[in-house]
Amino acid sequence: MDLQSLANLAEIFGALLVIGGIILGVMEIRNYRTQRQEKAAMEIMRAFQSPDFTHAIQLVMEHEGDSRECCDPEVSPELLKAVMLISTTLESIGLMVYRRSVPFRLVQQLMGGTIQACWSVLSSYVSAVRVKAGRASLYEWFQWLAERLAEHPEYHDAEGAYVKYSDWRPERGSAVRSASNSNRDIK
Repeated sequence: MDLQSLANLAEIFGALLVIGGIILGVMEIRNYRTQRQEKAAMEIMRAFQSPDFTHAIQLVMEHEGDSRECCDPEVSPELLKAVMLISTTLESIGLMVYRRSVPFRLVQQLMGGTIQACWSVLSSYVSAVRVKAGRASLYEWFQWLAERLAEHPEYHDAEGAYVKYSDWRPERGSAVRSASNSNRDIK
């Protein structure tokens, strides 16, 4: 093998390394995006499932008429705090959906109906706060999210998950892994 052949092989090998590096880089970027979306989804689930947030939703739904009049000085501080918690949380989630940090479908499946119900109850409060503050941008992402949920009927589930996914089965081998993990935990 002469020097020219070795140089050609080295050039081919270098090109293959560059191509392999590009492929690996693309795979890592995709993996990073997936991890980022999964992390954001977990944060949303934590927010939706926090005791304070669930209590706030319960309180607002129980006092629907009072919630609509939260600008009234006679509304209890506890109800006003609940309204603020819901509004600010859903404001953040709306922005995350808009920026595609969290998939729209995931938010719809987790809390779509609740978000729309909250907007239905709190929209008059938001309008009054906007007028009082002179800022049309207050809670804009909460409103945006509720409106997107309402206008995309293809994301509305006509039947519950218990019916829609009744034929779901765990992935193969999950029972074996769970059993081996349990045995490892016992030792």
